[in-house]
Amino acid sequence: MKWFVNYYQDDMVSASDRGLAYGDGVFETIKASPYGFYQLHDHLARLTRGLKQLGMPLSEEEIQRLKQFLFDDILAETDDFSVVKIIVTRGEGGRGYLPPTPPKHTILVGVGSAPDYTYEQRHGVHLGLSPIEVSCNRYLSGLKHLNRLENVLAKQHLIAKHFEDIMLDYSGNVIECIQSNIFCFDNGVLVTPSLSKAGVQGTYRKHIITSQTLYPVNICPLSLMTLKQADEIFITNSLMGIVPVISLQGRSFPIGENTLRLQQLMQTRDVHDVA
Repeated sequence: MKWFVNYYQDDMVSASDRGLAYGDGVFETIKASPYGFYQLHDHLARLTRGLKQLGMPLSEEEIQRLKQFLFDDILAETDDFSVVKIIVTRGEGGRGYLPPTPPKHTILVGVGSAPDYTYEQRHGVHLGLSPIEVSCNRYLSGLKHLNRLENVLAKQHLIAKHFEDIMLDYSGNVIECIQSNIFCFDNGVLVTPSLSKAGVQGTYRKHIITSQTLYPVNICPLSLMTLKQADEIFITNSLMGIVPVISLQGRSFPIGENTLRLQQLMQTRDVHDVA
């Protein structure tokens, strides 16, 4: 990827940056093309919300500067299918957990080629079950913060035949996959796990919940047993869109009509933010 640090082309940050020392920051991964950025408003809203929740809000002026930089400088670096990664840390800090006041943010923006999920979207994927559990913390739930060691460990346990693994909380509730949110159709009802105590509130998850009325979404606790008894399952994130699941721990699932219909509907609504 090509990187910019505080709006200058660079790939170096200070050894005393709190993002490196403590994972003290948040990040966003955005699908982009020369025509614009997908769900940019939602990505920036989650970025802003996460920084505020961590006690290091960006000013409205800084958010506007970041957005302008994306359109003025990053857009020209994209190709037909690119990924833009934004990382914002609290910046440099001395030894110890107590953060400096006020923070002097480090803002990193990277742009590069994105993976192609066309095959997975058409043919579906196999899921396993991760042995790594998701921690519950209401102060961090929903955030895309930089402390992603659980996902790193889960990725190391992922076997080759599984595209993703499901991650549970300590109570055995389905939360998400390693790098995607999960939905299922149960008797025609679209269901996704509640993320009130754990997990990342994905922007594409929000896109599905808020931008279509064909399938109102039931957001609730979801057990692994209930998921296995579902009629259809799919996973989603901002880069892959909707990807059907064709097996879970050896149990087969069809690429069902509801999933295909929703996939087509969302593709027509995947529009760029152009300004």
